Amino acid sequence: MKNPLAKIFKKRARKEETPVPPVEPVVVSPAKIGGVTVREVADTKELVFNNVSLIGADGTPLIDYGSFHLKPGDRMMIKGPAGCGKSAGLSAMRGAWLLGGTGEITVPPEVRFVPQEDYFPDRSLMGMICAPDPVDHFTREQVVQAMKDAGLHDFIDQMDDISKRGEYWKNTLSGGQKNKVGFAGAFLHADTTKILIVDEITAALDAKSEATLYPKLLERMKHGIVISVAHHSTLADYHNVFAQVANGKVTYTHTEARAPAVPAAAIKPPTP
Repeated sequence: MKNPLAKIFKKRARKEETPVPPVEPVVVSPAKIGGVTVREVADTKELVFNNVSLIGADGTPLIDYGSFHLKPGDRMMIKGPAGCGKSAGLSAMRGAWLLGGTGEITVPPEVRFVPQEDYFPDRSLMGMICAPDPVDHFTREQVVQAMKDAGLHDFIDQMDDISKRGEYWKNTLSGGQKNKVGFAGAFLHADTTKILIVDEITAALDAKSEATLYPKLLERMKHGIVISVAHHSTLADYHNVFAQVANGKVTYTHTEARAPAVPAAAIKPPTP
């Protein structure tokens, strides 16, 4: 099944104007997202699923997320076989699941998705890292720092070359470098992100890069919630909530994150 997160993320990326944050709680009509009520609340920092279940394309139950509640500082890891519906509930948070379901989701507007599917809009490399915001939303220095932090030093001198756009980078970068573009974008937006969802963001990285970049990302997001769809067992120690998908249901386990501290030199924030 094609990742539904990418569709909503691409739609946001096409917007060239700076989004205006809502000043009052916004409730998305249940009819627009297949029966799941999404309450997008401007002043909340938490994520709440209340009896959420989703229907698949054939009209039969796909996945029962049940109920869970995440607060700032929580790191949830979602595991399960391909096609089991891991990403479906996450797309429902943004109104991208149209096949039906029930329940209620409360979420802040400041949610960032880093989808598993290659995400290369028709922009320069700098534009892709800034997406869905326009490039003038950030300084050049901020983007350069995010790229350095993600290990993309070799591409800094090409980042604003408008002759090298989406398709060029999609066909030029390796799998690991594409993962690093996702990290760079997440680093750049971390301060204004309340919930970060990453789908196999380390899938193509070597072990050393994964051990450097993933804890650095969690440190940047220490003020918010991180949800990771992942298969690498090496990432388990970085999480305190585990969501296991099996037979159409999600089982939640809470524990203590045991990841080692990240050296201060590795978590230097972007230059203002």
